[in-house]
Amino acid sequence: MNSRTLLAGAALAALVTAARPAGAQAPLAVDLSHTTATFSLKHLTLTTVTGSIGVKSLDLAVGPDRLPTRVVADLDLATIDTHESRRDDDLRGEHWFDVKSYPDMIFTSTKISGDAKAFTIAGELAFHGVTKPVTLAAKYDGSVTDARGRTHDGYSATATIDRTQWNVGSRYPAVVVGHDVAVTLEVETVRGG
Repeated sequence: MNSRTLLAGAALAALVTAARPAGAQAPLAVDLSHTTATFSLKHLTLTTVTGSIGVKSLDLAVGPDRLPTRVVADLDLATIDTHESRRDDDLRGEHWFDVKSYPDMIFTSTKISGDAKAFTIAGELAFHGVTKPVTLAAKYDGSVTDARGRTHDGYSATATIDRTQWNVGSRYPAVVVGHDVAVTLEVETVRGG
């Protein structure tokens, strides 16, 4: 290795060190393969129907105390899955989510308060051409270090929304399909490695 290569390597190391302040954590990534969005609501006021929506992307920033400082989640409504294909096709259709016209459900945080044990995420939920404020109750679910030395952290957040506020399935009364929809987001992040 010649002296130019050594100098270039030293300069690069100095730049990286300068870019990351002392004590700063390794970059955070959201593990989408272990991140889920699920929902549930009542059918005929009797049974609970559950389903999932694919998480297309999730931008998460976290402070040194593991409290999130920013959350932007993009859910792919074309992936709605309630384990019943005819119902799923109906939900994707124009009487419900109309995914051809409105393919995404996007939540953008505006204020996060509390501590990692229990915090609230206030923000705007946009889908079906409507944007409304929503507040999620959230918590930090713990940390695990894997065999490769990477740190995994878990977060979960829940909210209940009224589907009619977003003009979804407005022709169906609550006695047929419940207006209140419980939504849960479980997120796994990874650092290092």
